[in-house]
Amino acid sequence: MTMPTSPEPAGRKRTYAWCFSHGIMHCFFADAPWCAAAWIAFTAPTEQDAIDAKREAYGDAQFLHELPVEKQLEVIETAGART
Repeated sequence: MTMPTSPEPAGRKRTYAWCFSHGIMHCFFADAPWCAAAWIAFTAPTEQDAIDAKREAYGDAQFLHELPVEKQLEVIETAGART
């Protein structure tokens, strides 16, 4: 399930990202992520492709605490690098 987004402006690419804080897939315009929580972006043309990539990389974990410790650190470090 993706959080609602505004209509896509012409010429702007969508970025799909799994948010381990909110437990859902976010959809951002590539240059305007609106969530400051712990999310991981995926290079995927569709939401389903992003979900498949998320499952391959992180399994069925919905929230951060459901990941193994090393994957939790990976997500936290990635989120921290954006700030």
